[in-house]
Amino acid sequence: MIKELLKNTIWQWYQFIISRVGIHYTHLNKVALCCMGKCENLYIREWVEYYHDLGFDKIYIYDNNDIEGEKFDDVIKDFIDMNYCEIIDYRGKACCQEEAYHDCYTKHKNEYDWIAVFDIDEFLTLRKHNNIHDFLNDKQFYNYQVIHINWMCFGDNEMLDFDGRKCQDRFVTPLPYNIRRFKDFPENNHIKSIVRGNLKHLNWRYITHTPWCYYRCCNPQGIECSVRSPYNPYNFDVAYLKHYYTKTIGEWIRIKAARGYGDMDKETAKKKLGIDVFFMLNKRTSEKEKYAKSILKEISNA
Repeated sequence: MIKELLKNTIWQWYQFIISRVGIHYTHLNKVALCCMGKCENLYIREWVEYYHDLGFDKIYIYDNNDIEGEKFDDVIKDFIDMNYCEIIDYRGKACCQEEAYHDCYTKHKNEYDWIAVFDIDEFLTLRKHNNIHDFLNDKQFYNYQVIHINWMCFGDNEMLDFDGRKCQDRFVTPLPYNIRRFKDFPENNHIKSIVRGNLKHLNWRYITHTPWCYYRCCNPQGIECSVRSPYNPYNFDVAYLKHYYTKTIGEWIRIKAARGYGDMDKETAKKKLGIDVFFMLNKRTSEKEKYAKSILKEISNA
């Protein structure tokens, strides 16, 4: 046991040392965004347009829809045709989210100064910078290779179902900042990552929120934090991700619960996406419960 512990310690120190020497930044003035999507056609256009306007140079979308499911071409074909969005075929694959992120970074790390990895329900909000390039070129980030951005979670805003409007127009009031679900700390402590290009010793295969590595990491304020932790005390002063976490009860059942999670099996995802979980974050009302029952009945009769 002691021998194994010593071996692991030496290996970790080796990884730490080689991650801190010989780092060469790219200077291409280009920033990419990577995501994986399933059952997102109601939302993907708003999301792509938002990040296009924020100054991202390219979006890589890993299409994880069912083999016979919806296609992103139906709603963002113009962005695909202009080569702003590139669709990677991951249709029908299970438990593949980390694999997709690793594939994207490995293939494109030398083409961009930074690669962000966000979901389609996450909208980066910059409070002190005009666009993504201004933000990432801030001198406070020069000595860091990873930036962790906190969630700001939104719930249903007391609506029952999708009404045709954009997420940003429908959900304007965030959940209480300290709201909790399964953990003993706020949901807003979750982070997502923006990673410098051209890094050699980095692996996305263990967790979706941050790469497994020993590079230096900070929050948007430029304060150093743990690169391998998917949690950091929330702060919204400089930047954060508007996370449209649950949307409405109708969307939760028909879309979020139906598609599951891209990094876990169906049974595990089912436990995390039940109706009771929805009401951990949103106010439980008889109207919502009645509506949920009607949707479940509709699905069972289909």
